[in-house]
Amino acid sequence: MARTLQQLGDTEVSELMHREISVFSPDDLVSKVKGELIDRTGRYEAAVVGAGKVGLVTVRDFLDVEQPEITKIEKFWRTQVQTPVTADSWVRGVAGEMVRLNQRAFPVVEGGKPAGIISQVDVVEALADCTQAAGTKAKDLTKLLPVTMEEGAKIAEARSAMIEGGFSHIPVTRDGRLVGMVTARDIIRYFPGDLGRRKVGELLGEKVGNFPGVLKSIMDENPLTYTVDSSALEVARGLRDMEKSAAIMVGEGGRVLGIITPRELLPLVAEPTEEEEMPISIVGLDGEGFLDRALAEEKVRRVISKGLLIHPHVEDVQVRIKKSDKGGERVRYQMTARVLSATEQFQARSEGYDLVKAFDSLMSALEREFVAVKHQYPKGQKRGRGRAQPS
Repeated sequence: MARTLQQLGDTEVSELMHREISVFSPDDLVSKVKGELIDRTGRYEAAVVGAGKVGLVTVRDFLDVEQPEITKIEKFWRTQVQTPVTADSWVRGVAGEMVRLNQRAFPVVEGGKPAGIISQVDVVEALADCTQAAGTKAKDLTKLLPVTMEEGAKIAEARSAMIEGGFSHIPVTRDGRLVGMVTARDIIRYFPGDLGRRKVGELLGEKVGNFPGVLKSIMDENPLTYTVDSSALEVARGLRDMEKSAAIMVGEGGRVLGIITPRELLPLVAEPTEEEEMPISIVGLDGEGFLDRALAEEKVRRVISKGLLIHPHVEDVQVRIKKSDKGGERVRYQMTARVLSATEQFQARSEGYDLVKAFDSLMSALEREFVAVKHQYPKGQKRGRGRAQPS
C-alpha cells in the first residue's frame, strides 16, 4: 500500500478500481438504476454501454428527475469522448482529470468494454494511508462558506439549491449551529422513491408538484467535522472510516466555516496541470458592490467547466455588462457572454433590472447554448487521461 503521495500517484488504477460494477444501457429507466444503486449496491455510479460507447451515470444525475418510472437514463449518461482510463493508467493522471473536468468517477475500459470504475472516493480511501498528507492543513484545501440551511427548511429548497449551484452537500444548522448534513443521495432516496409511487387519482407519469418534508427528517445527524487545526490526513481517514462523503469545518459555537469533499483532497495526488487558467474577462462590473467580481468569475468558471465536458477546446471567455440609466431610480442591465475556441463560438444574452438575477440568467443561457451545440471532434484527435509517463 502506498505510503507517500508520490507512491500513490505512481500506483496503477487496477489497484484501486472497483471491478464488480453495475452496467446499464441508455434505454434503462431511472427507477431501475436508482433501485440498483440506492437500494442494493450502495454505489454512487454505474457504467452505461450503448452504441459502441462506454460512459457513466451517477446518483446525482437524477436530482431533478420527477418521473423516474418513465424517464430513460439516455439523457444523463456521459460517454467516453476522450482517451479512456485503462487498468494501467497512473492514479495521478486520472486524479488530475477528475479535478480538471470536475468528474466524480470514470469507467475503466478494456477492449472497448467496462472493466470497472475508479472514483474520487477510491483515491481518497488510498490517500488515508499516506502519512505524508499529515503535513497539509485541511483548511488550505477547504471550500469556504458553503451553502447552509436551517433544519426546518424544505427538502425541495435544498434540492433546488443543489441543482442550481452544482453541489451535492448542504450542512444543516439550528440557530446557526451545525446539527446535520444532507446530501444529493439523501434527497434522491426520498424524492424519486416517493414520486415513483402513485397516489389515488394520479396517472403513471403525472408530475407531482409538491415535495413535502423538511431537512431534519432526512439529514445525517452525525456529520464528520474538523477544525482549522486538522490535517488533510485526519479528514481523509475520517471520510474513509466513517464512510462519509464530506467533512465540515466548524468554528466556535458549531458555526460552519467550510467543507471538504473528496474532490478537494485530490490535488494532493493529482498530476500538476500545465494548462494556464482559463482567461475570463468581465467588463462593466466595476462599482457594483452587490455582485462581487470574484463571485461573478466563479459563476462563469462553473458554467465553463461543465461546457468543457462537451467542448474541450475553449480558449477565451468574455462577459460585457452595460447599464442603461434613463434618469429614473432604476438601472437596467444588458449583458452578453461570448466564448471562443479555435473552431467554435458561443454567445448568450440577458437583461433585467436586478443585476444578480440577470447575471444568473445569462449563465443559464450560456449553459443551454453549450448543450444545444454538439462538438465535432477532428478525426483522430484525442485528449488524454491515459497512462502518464514517469518523469
